[in-house]
Amino acid sequence: MQTSELVATLALPKLSQIGCITARKLIHHFGSATAVFDKIQQSDNPKWKALKAVFKKPETVAVLHAAEKECDFIEKNQLQWIDFRDHAFPPALNQCPDAPLVLFYSGQPFPYTTRIISIVGTREPSQQGRAFTRKLVKELAPYHPIIVSGYAYGIDIEAQLAAVEHKLSTYACFGHGILGCYPRQHKKYRKDIEQTGGFLSEYWHGDVFHKTSFLQRNRIIAGLAQAVVVVESKTKGGALTTAHYALGYQRDVFAVPGRPEDKTTAGCLHLIKKRHAECLTSGADIAMALGWVEQKILPKQPELFVELNEAEQNILKHLDSTPKHIDLIALEAKIKVSALASMLFMLEMKGVVLAQAGKMFKRV
Repeated sequence: MQTSELVATLALPKLSQIGCITARKLIHHFGSATAVFDKIQQSDNPKWKALKAVFKKPETVAVLHAAEKECDFIEKNQLQWIDFRDHAFPPALNQCPDAPLVLFYSGQPFPYTTRIISIVGTREPSQQGRAFTRKLVKELAPYHPIIVSGYAYGIDIEAQLAAVEHKLSTYACFGHGILGCYPRQHKKYRKDIEQTGGFLSEYWHGDVFHKTSFLQRNRIIAGLAQAVVVVESKTKGGALTTAHYALGYQRDVFAVPGRPEDKTTAGCLHLIKKRHAECLTSGADIAMALGWVEQKILPKQPELFVELNEAEQNILKHLDSTPKHIDLIALEAKIKVSALASMLFMLEMKGVVLAQAGKMFKRV
């Protein structure tokens, strides 16, 4: 990517009245971020009429200048980053309309997989909550999921350290620049996590943490995941925000029950009571719900000689015995999700594909 395009991509969502959702729409319409700045004033599309004034404001020039400085810093310090148009950008996150346009990262590039679980919870968990978190990660370890969290005190760091202990990749989403570390006490764990996992942030290197940033980063924790697990949470807190983002993205949400009188589990009970989350008591619950284990009902046996057209054969190339999300299949096979859904149904009828929970499919 040319530097000018990175500058424009960084600057665009920072403009007033723009943000990530509108920035993505503008780039899709004009073809690139630089084209947005170059052509929007000449556009006759009434959809962008109200936004034209934004690009005339002095603040826009200031934002572009700041983005140029950020690009200089990225280059000089060799910061790692991925653009939402890059094949390496997490596909599940890219399906979210408000996903970042650029992700900075340290450690390992984010894996190209759908088997991703976000585990979140209160910063002040009970001993039972901590123990359950460690037990949950241990039970999930045989399935080799990626564990995502927010690196905060409490349930977050418990889940991520358990992932390291059981040799699972784990990624933390920051609410500040990628070079920082909040809380500072967790800096000592960073190298261990970066051995097989890493850290993600949409924020520029000099951006410091504040409350709204952490709430904003929770959408990334939710968007990356196949499912979100809330271990313990009060009736208000960041974990519930993450759960609600996940629901909006049509992700599976699990919550660990507790005693009604315990404040640390009140949020989980609320999610379960409102049917916003499935009740979770073990890692086996997640594995079964997401199709990570064989179902008791035996699938239809495939015929010895099944006639498949070229499109169906192309789809099968991207399937194996491990369940894969329909969005990832569509991305790999270069087929629209709407068209893919009907073809997967036909393949299921022919006995060569098995549909599972959470829009997951695998080859029989």
